[in-house]
Amino acid sequence: MQKLHTHLLVLLSMAVGLVRSSVLTFQVEPRTMDCVYEVVEQGKTFNMDFEVARGGLLDIKVKIFSPSGDTIIDKMVFFNQEDDKRLEEEGHLSFQALASGEHKICFDNTMSRWTAKVVSMLIPTPHQRGHENIAKLEHLGPVVDSIIKIADNLDAVTRTQHHMAIRERAHQDTQLSTNSRVHWMAAFESCILIGMSMFQLYYVRQWLSTKGPRRRRI
Repeated sequence: MQKLHTHLLVLLSMAVGLVRSSVLTFQVEPRTMDCVYEVVEQGKTFNMDFEVARGGLLDIKVKIFSPSGDTIIDKMVFFNQEDDKRLEEEGHLSFQALASGEHKICFDNTMSRWTAKVVSMLIPTPHQRGHENIAKLEHLGPVVDSIIKIADNLDAVTRTQHHMAIRERAHQDTQLSTNSRVHWMAAFESCILIGMSMFQLYYVRQWLSTKGPRRRRI
C-alpha cells in the first residue's frame, strides 16, 4: 500500500513538472518599447498568451523578431472588449521558428504619450522537457498518456487562472475608478448646493433690507 502511494506521488510530481508555463508581469512606460527574449529551436512551435492588465484603452503593439532580425509578428492588439473568447484570441501568439536562436518579443508603447501599460505574459519555461521526450521513458509504460493528459489539463487551468486574474484586476480598477468619480462628483454637487444656499440667503437678506417698513407721512 505504501509503495502504491509512493508511485502515485511520483506520477503526480511528474505531471506537475510537465506544466511548462510561467507568468511575467511588467510595466511598459509611455513612448518606450520593452522586449523579452526566448530561445526557440528550429521547427519548434512557440506559443504565448498575454494581456494588457492596465493602462489607457488596454492596447499595445506586439512585435516578434527572429534571431536574424526579421519581423515574424507585428500587430496592434486591444483588450478593451467584453467577449472573453475574443480576448483570448487577441492575446494568443503562435509561430514556428525558422531558425534556432534567441527570438525577441517586444511590446511597443511608443504611440502613447502619457499612459503606461501593464503587460502580463504567460509563456512556457525553457527548462522543462517536452511531451515527446516524456513519452520515450520506458519505465512509465501505459501510464504516459494519462500523465500527458493531466499535464495538459493543468496547463489549461494555469492559463484560465491567469486570464481570470487579469479580468479581476481590470474590473477592480474600473470599480475603484468609478467610486472615485462618484466621490468627487458628490463633493462637487455638495459644494454647488452650499453655494446656492449661501447665495439665496444673501439675496433674501438684501431684499428685506431694501424693502423695509415704509414710514407714513402725517
